[in-house]
Amino acid sequence: MANAEAPATAPSRAVLELTGVSKHYSGSPPVRALDDVTLSVDAGELVAIVGASGSGKSTLLNIIGTLDRPTEGQIAIEQTAVATLSDAGLAGLRSRRIGFVFQQFHLLEAATALDNVATGLIYQGIRRGRRRAMAKEALDRVGLGHRLDHKPPKLSGGERQRVAIARAIVGDPAIVLADEPTGNLDSRTSADIVDLLIRLNRDGSTIIIITHDQELAASLPRRVTLNDGRVVGDDTHGAHLPYQTPEPTGAAL
Repeated sequence: MANAEAPATAPSRAVLELTGVSKHYSGSPPVRALDDVTLSVDAGELVAIVGASGSGKSTLLNIIGTLDRPTEGQIAIEQTAVATLSDAGLAGLRSRRIGFVFQQFHLLEAATALDNVATGLIYQGIRRGRRRAMAKEALDRVGLGHRLDHKPPKLSGGERQRVAIARAIVGDPAIVLADEPTGNLDSRTSADIVDLLIRLNRDGSTIIIITHDQELAASLPRRVTLNDGRVVGDDTHGAHLPYQTPEPTGAAL
């Protein structure tokens, strides 16, 4: 009797895969900033990577964002092995498939919100008119369609972070990396930014938030905990929990 055909294997939904990743820095003594980290993130996930200062969060951010290469192990983004790419190939992958949100915003002070968002698309070879149309759409998504022509000095801290988030999502990247996105904001504005990230995730964005804020991490569907460069916890509860903040300071978003 003929053998039955094996069922087709479902395609991987992982947009990020780290296997045995370590990062060492020489010195006396040498520093093992990451130690045998294995981690997979599927398309559409919202993940918090949490840990105290010195736990390895920043090093992991740099590795995931292809800003640094691991000493050992493998990393793949959308099944592309990062180790096989040249520096130019890495830059191309980073500009197209990874969006960054930073605690310090990193906006061009002399440029409008629209131009701040559109500028990153230059490196993708997109024509100016299309860049601006995409930037406007991204700013509309984060609730800043009425602030297109405002420059950062005329925006509140929460509005600046919204511009930064729009810049991160404008090219529909595979991964949005948010590094302490609420770190420079008051409690009320922080809650609004967390709500925005949750909404963007529900719309399909894959978002990884690096944070030391345990309450923020606990409010998200998945929490990965680092300690001394190792993953010591990977908890999934599958639902967004209320983000509890201290009493608001009254600053406006």
